[in-house]
Amino acid sequence: MSSVGIITIDIDPFIELGPVTLAWHGMAIVVGLFVGALMARRFAAERGLDAEPVIDLVFVVALSGIVGSRLFYLVINDPGALVDPVRWLGTRGFAFYGALILAPIAAAAYMRWKRLDTRYLDALAAGFPLGVFIGRFGDLVNGEHFGPESTALWAVRNVHPDADVPSNLLAYHSGGLYEMALGLAIFALIWPLRHRLTRPLSVLWSVIALYGAGRLLMFFFRTDAAPAALGLNEAQWTSLALIAAAGLGAYLSRRRWSDPVGQSAPA
Repeated sequence: MSSVGIITIDIDPFIELGPVTLAWHGMAIVVGLFVGALMARRFAAERGLDAEPVIDLVFVVALSGIVGSRLFYLVINDPGALVDPVRWLGTRGFAFYGALILAPIAAAAYMRWKRLDTRYLDALAAGFPLGVFIGRFGDLVNGEHFGPESTALWAVRNVHPDADVPSNLLAYHSGGLYEMALGLAIFALIWPLRHRLTRPLSVLWSVIALYGAGRLLMFFFRTDAAPAALGLNEAQWTSLALIAAAGLGAYLSRRRWSDPVGQSAPA
């Protein structure tokens, strides 16, 4: 099938600065974390919380997210590597759902240790979508997480020879582009409504549900997840689990905090 794509990207995935080589992938993640942290600090301040612990929480989330995404990838794709610690390390092979599972657990544990207000999780969730929008730019440049060939107007053709696509002559559904669009859409929806989502953890569960729903749809146009059951792949079943967890979490939160206005929620 011949496809040209309306979006053509000719950017070297790597930037050479003398002896130093920088990757768009890593730089975008760092900038995304920084911007997400700024938005989380602003949200925390609006809730009357001390903004300083946000930076520590972002560090905990980032570190646990890297570990979680790597472990999740190995569990799904190379479980034999789990008994060989040398193979745990690597710059390729990460599954974002691992980060989405382990990072909230690590954040909650840290908050319990420091006796922080539960609403800090809402602050992190409020900054997460914009961080995704920026952080996934590197995937768009690299051509990672591509899907089938496509002639859609939004199909992406990565023409740089170092791009991670099967062919520089064809356009594909771009998982990186879809992740960016999803992050921006969630931010555009949640941020203006944040003053209405006053019940503790309401922002967290809303973001998780929306992100899970978006990823569920997105993986109909991506090929980097193994088939599972009922016509869905592993990533889509994980998305359904996230949506269910968010629904249960929202229900339990509503029962615990029936009157959200002005309440604090210690972890």
